[in-house]
Amino acid sequence: MLLRGKREQAAGKLLQKVPDLTSLNLEIRESRPNGLTNDTQYIRRVVVEHAHALFEMPCSYSSCDSGGYDVTREVLNALASRTARFEGECACRGSCGGEFCSRVLHYVATATYRSGPEA
Repeated sequence: MLLRGKREQAAGKLLQKVPDLTSLNLEIRESRPNGLTNDTQYIRRVVVEHAHALFEMPCSYSSCDSGGYDVTREVLNALASRTARFEGECACRGSCGGEFCSRVLHYVATATYRSGPEA
């Protein structure tokens, strides 16, 4: 958790990067390519006023070692372009029993922005 805190500090605040952002929701679906197990699904509602500009999520597979997903670059690029809806995928970077974790995270993001001369 200490390393995560350092990465958050290095990333800075989300509103510093995207000052006209007013809301951001990420619909997350995590699955295995073979489809033999249930998908993990959830919605991450970002508290824009307090959020760091870091979009890392842990792998939910209990046997995965050092796994997770980092979609920071993709999310920040879309937000900088004021894109209202965007999606993407990311493979887990962890391992399970000496082999690569095969889980994939798919996200669909919806964002709203302040409009007008101050935006």
